Amino acid sequence: MSTSYSPIDEPSFTDTAFDAEEMLNGHRSDRHDSTPQPDDAPAASPYDESPYAGNNRQTASATPSRQTTYAPQGNQPGYGSTTGTTVVPEQTAVSRRRPRAGVAKTLQLIRDSRTVMFIGLVFTILAGYMLIVTISYFANIGSDQSAMLNGDFDPTMIRNAGGPAGAWIAHTLLYNWLGIGSFLLIYYLAACGLSMLRVYRPSFWPLTMRCLLTAVALSIVCGLVTYEFASPVYWGGRHGHLLNDRLITLTGIWGALGISIIMGGLVIILYLTELKRIYGVASQGIRTYNERQAQRRAERERIREAEEAERLAREAAEEAERKAAEAAEAQHRAAVEAETQRQAAIQPAAAVAVAMQPAMTKHAENHTPDHPGNSSGDIIEETDEEIAEIEVTDFEDNGPGSDHLQSAGSREDSLLRPLFAGDDSDITDSYSRDDSNDIESDDETPADSTETASVQNAEEEEADFNTPLFADSDNDSDDETEQHGNSDPSAQTALQAPLAPTTVRPATAEEVLASEPYNPRAELSLFRFPSVDLLRPAKDNGPSVDIQEMEFNKRRLTETLRTFGVEISKIEATIGPTVTLYEIIPAEGVRTRSIRSLGDDLQLQLAAEGVRIIAPIPAKGTIGIEVPNKDPQVVSMRSVLDSEVYRNSKMELPMALGKTISNDIFMADLAKMPHLLVAGATGMGKSVGLNAIITSLLYKKHPSELKFVLIDPKRVELSLYRELERHYLASLPGEDAIITDMSKVVTVLNSLCIEMDNRLSLLEQAGARNIKEYNDKFIARKLNPEKHRFLPYIVLIIDEFADLIIRQGKEIENPVSRLAAVARAAGIHLIIATQRPTVNVITGGIKLNIPGRIAFRVIQGNDSRTILDQLGANQLIGRGDMLFSINGKLERVQCAFIDTPEVSAICENIGSQVGYQSPYELPEYTPEGEGGNISGATLGDRDPLFDECARLVVSTDTASTSSLQRRYSIGYNRAGKIMDQMEAAGIVGPSQGGKPRQVLVDPVTLEHILENR
Repeated sequence: MSTSYSPIDEPSFTDTAFDAEEMLNGHRSDRHDSTPQPDDAPAASPYDESPYAGNNRQTASATPSRQTTYAPQGNQPGYGSTTGTTVVPEQTAVSRRRPRAGVAKTLQLIRDSRTVMFIGLVFTILAGYMLIVTISYFANIGSDQSAMLNGDFDPTMIRNAGGPAGAWIAHTLLYNWLGIGSFLLIYYLAACGLSMLRVYRPSFWPLTMRCLLTAVALSIVCGLVTYEFASPVYWGGRHGHLLNDRLITLTGIWGALGISIIMGGLVIILYLTELKRIYGVASQGIRTYNERQAQRRAERERIREAEEAERLAREAAEEAERKAAEAAEAQHRAAVEAETQRQAAIQPAAAVAVAMQPAMTKHAENHTPDHPGNSSGDIIEETDEEIAEIEVTDFEDNGPGSDHLQSAGSREDSLLRPLFAGDDSDITDSYSRDDSNDIESDDETPADSTETASVQNAEEEEADFNTPLFADSDNDSDDETEQHGNSDPSAQTALQAPLAPTTVRPATAEEVLASEPYNPRAELSLFRFPSVDLLRPAKDNGPSVDIQEMEFNKRRLTETLRTFGVEISKIEATIGPTVTLYEIIPAEGVRTRSIRSLGDDLQLQLAAEGVRIIAPIPAKGTIGIEVPNKDPQVVSMRSVLDSEVYRNSKMELPMALGKTISNDIFMADLAKMPHLLVAGATGMGKSVGLNAIITSLLYKKHPSELKFVLIDPKRVELSLYRELERHYLASLPGEDAIITDMSKVVTVLNSLCIEMDNRLSLLEQAGARNIKEYNDKFIARKLNPEKHRFLPYIVLIIDEFADLIIRQGKEIENPVSRLAAVARAAGIHLIIATQRPTVNVITGGIKLNIPGRIAFRVIQGNDSRTILDQLGANQLIGRGDMLFSINGKLERVQCAFIDTPEVSAICENIGSQVGYQSPYELPEYTPEGEGGNISGATLGDRDPLFDECARLVVSTDTASTSSLQRRYSIGYNRAGKIMDQMEAAGIVGPSQGGKPRQVLVDPVTLEHILENR
């Protein structure tokens, strides 16, 4: 059979082979044949008959048929036969090269960047899923492990967050594999995924070696440490447990311990560089901390020395003032004594004048031309006898002689002198001259004039006390001077008027005292309020936001709002101590709702800790955006208490809380709130806020005007105020002033309810609507002090209310709700603090009567809604940042900071002063149903319904307090009291818990008991 060879261009029909190097490395190789061709190989003739026709594949495969082509010409002879013998080897070679092309395409697909990123995303999601299911496995280990180990693979038993598949994965990793070392495998998978996503690019082989070796080492070490532990899970996995079990069995405990030490050493060597870096950072931090502490100690020492020098100077000034006051007081006492002696000397002289008046009148009558009679000798003898008698009875009783007595003697001579004159005019002139001069004419010596001046100065200094007492006598002495100048009997009779105030002086003092207002601070008149020097001075670090930062925030806010389609026409900034308020005015047509929803986006753009949006600001046509400052300032308590706003405050119970965004002092009146709820997460400033409230009240209210009832379940927060026990605290008789025993909290709260009822009764009797009106009436002495008393304000502070609700429940909630509802008028105010503001703790009955709210930062928005009835507290930044709400109006305030040493200094200053004998006593409270009530239920103290209730109980043979309450529509307390009275009378038995009491008598015996009461 003939064959033909077509001289067609051979390369055009040459089939090129798959080049894997080109697909993998991106360049073509120089080879064209799949098998090497030696140079001296003979050329194959196109006319040779291929042995392939005889089905010899090996020979055909060795035949170099790649370069031989046959023309597809149908008119050539032998074409068909040639095709059957030579084309088949070419097709066979091509078919054998096709699998290599598929592998290359697969490798090319794997090496594609999109495929790598997809696999990385899958690895990352799988690692997150594995982390979630492993953590959930620990939380639900009881149900998940039981389902896995017992073979009860019921989906309803699985509590894992990842479902049955997640429970199986977590059980495999934690229980069957490496235990907690499996978390490193999860980290390894996540690192590989992030590396494929080009987010985190670690070195592959070091990462692999570190993760695997650390996971295995952690499994072995944890397996040895927890080998004897009774735990529902192997902390080192079954791998670590079984390996240590074999090691302990074969080599003992020392072999297993040695393997664990070796594995731990390998891990340390792997992380030696990181450990050195951590050690260096820690060492640098410790050195920096020590240097900072040394600077602080030096600063404190400097401050202490300055304070000590200031204290010494202040003590020296106080000592000088005290000495000056003592000298002035001594001078005053001497002047008062001199005045007393002068008054005592005047009285005998006045008595002499009064005694001589009848003789002088008789003498004047006998010497007139119209009345001749007795001789002058008789008159002289009678007068001499009367004068001698007066001298013996009056002057000898006055003790030692004095200048005043001498002046009185000279007055006596002057009174006697007219008797020896022969003219009545001389008697009248002499008497009027001597009497008009009174003291000054006879006592014009330098010593007497000095004494008179000192007495006048003393009288001016003590005008508040001496003037009301001696005003009448001074006026009468002036009248006496005028009256003594007259010689008629009516004028001479009026001479006795100065003696009246002396005889009724005690009654006059009582009248003057009754006319003065009552001073509640008189009992502790020496009490001094603590000085602001006890507080640390404020550090002025300048504005917390510079101009560049403010302008940057303005620009970022404008650009971000414009990005979301919100145009603004104006923006202004108000810089506060910790937060800056940016007020924006949106353009026309912009909805506030579109701005309110951009809080998270603005927080992202500004890189701020928390951004709060007020849309709109009440009473303003603007929208507020509050952005935390990068360098917040601390508001010191001294800067608040030393301000004019606090000093000039007229509030009844002023609370200085801190500063607002506009750097204004923020104050609130607790008496007008009238109660306050404080809530916030742990460490956000709640305890500091309570200390600030108490401190601001201590600096304004006298101990007679304010009392605290402190309940501290945590036992450590309010213990600093124990030194105020005799000044500001109130307690039950014989009990601790600060209540830390939870069994006594219910008694204290019910005692406050009794105090509230007593005060309301006093207000009702006085016709006053609140405690302020009542105290004003009492101070003005319009109330009977035998029935009424001055009422101080009482502030109840509960530090952790949630703990009380958990322990006591309704027993705490009922009196607190009652106090919150009624106690405002009685001057009892509540401050309730909690760190768990849930609806189970702060119930609707409590919130309804507590309009004042303070919310520090909370974690969840639901907690913010519980406190403020709106969101916002979850967007605060902490460290004293708070929201104050009163009747729904919010104000953001930076709470003033007061440290524990400052509180201790204030308490020590107050506690060192003179106080009351005991704390303010609250009325005693005896719970219903206790033995004291039963013993007190005597026959004469029975309830009016006692007979009827007793007959009902005996007739129905059912003794139940609730049945009496329903039958007679009475309260539970009254029904329980009637039941206790029946128990005391022997009608029913004692209480049996929730079961009805036992009826002990029949109807006949009952009637006998009722008749013989």
